[in-house]
Amino acid sequence: MRVSPFVVRAVLVILAFISSLLVGVVAGVLSHANGTRVPGAVLYGGGAFVGWMTLSLMALEALGWLDVGNSGGSSTSRQNVGS
Repeated sequence: MRVSPFVVRAVLVILAFISSLLVGVVAGVLSHANGTRVPGAVLYGGGAFVGWMTLSLMALEALGWLDVGNSGGSSTSRQNVGS
């Protein structure tokens, strides 16, 4: 059974979201345990969430796992310009 590329991309983005959520919660809790008040800890956790989500999506894109034009050939952004 062949899995649709859209489903694979959706699962990868969901995994990136869940890992970002985990990183944000851990960062917020550690910040609060270090003496930061709750609003500051929430902001700290939110910053960690955004940073990790951005890093995750950039890594997935750099690996080519989120390419929309993945029709078997190389995408235009990956073609050798010198040839």
